[in-house]
Amino acid sequence: MTDISSFEDVMKVVDFQYEKLLENDLTRKHFEHLNLSEHLPRIYTFWTFVLDIDAINHPYQGSAYGVHAKLGLQNLDFEVWQECLKTAVTTQFSGEKANLMVDKAVQLGMMFQYKLGLLDIKEE
Repeated sequence: MTDISSFEDVMKVVDFQYEKLLENDLTRKHFEHLNLSEHLPRIYTFWTFVLDIDAINHPYQGSAYGVHAKLGLQNLDFEVWQECLKTAVTTQFSGEKANLMVDKAVQLGMMFQYKLGLLDIKEE
């Protein structure tokens, strides 16, 4: 398998992930109302920016968190989202960018969960 190296590779991962999210009974309700022809290009450009893949031709602007804050997401939703992304990556690609995408998804999920008050973090 090759590594993620192009905008088209990112599209493959995101399309696969959203296909799985829409098939899942738990997560479908968060995504089925979206106009995917508008939503997915934003996700493609977000990931090309994060992965530093052709970000000049596909610049990302905005906040990824703001949209997600309104969806009523719970911890299990994040687990499914991350598992779908991990599966989308690992069944199609391997390498540094593929690993980075999976790692960044975990970090983003944790950050979103923290901002949404879903993580029980105790200070010592």
